[in-house]
Amino acid sequence: PTLLQVLEELPNTPADTALPLAFPVQWVEKSSSSSSDTSQGRRVFWGRVASGNVAPGTPVQIFPSGQLATVAQVLDHARRPKDVPAGTSAGIILDREVDVSRGDWILAAPTAAAAPAADDDFGDTPAATPAWPASRELRTTIAWMDDEPLVAGRVYWALHGHRWVKAKVKRITERLDIHTLAREPADQLEPNAIGHVELALQEAIPAAPFTRARVLGSLILVDTASHRTAAAVLVR
Repeated sequence: PTLLQVLEELPNTPADTALPLAFPVQWVEKSSSSSSDTSQGRRVFWGRVASGNVAPGTPVQIFPSGQLATVAQVLDHARRPKDVPAGTSAGIILDREVDVSRGDWILAAPTAAAAPAADDDFGDTPAATPAWPASRELRTTIAWMDDEPLVAGRVYWALHGHRWVKAKVKRITERLDIHTLAREPADQLEPNAIGHVELALQEAIPAAPFTRARVLGSLILVDTASHRTAAAVLVR
């Protein structure tokens, strides 16, 4: 068979529906309605569900502001009220007005931690555990596509979901031999090379290993001067 035939017969990877909700906001639609109904917000947040499912009543947290809200209504691509799973476009209306912009994430609300033991002398209230912890330090696998080699110290724009952040190449740890997949020490990546790279971000993002969540675990790097896509990035 031809390569195309082999690729077309491979099974599709299912969407990440079993994970907590993650929704990157691509577009904010402002309603012109003058209704006095205050039971829900007056804006629709559009995007594609990255993981989990979104349905009315789902408690959510906005990233990066940390504001909490509840999903009041969910619209599918045809504006019909409908629960929407991962991999599908949706419009989300929250139960109140919160500050949400393009590039923000609507995430599953943090889960309550276990209560302290009865004999705990201090009785401190345990902190809630975020569904998708944010980080500024990433260990990644990078496929380098620029004409200039990748070296430590360079700064690029990183696009995660629809959010742009500055990313500095902290360290290049090793290169993968594309023929044998053997790892070898490296201090730079040439065009078309693949290697393991540590990135330091200017702002934290809710990233996750690509093997767990494909959308949250993938980024691209863009040259700050030429605006060319320089690399495809998978979070390790």
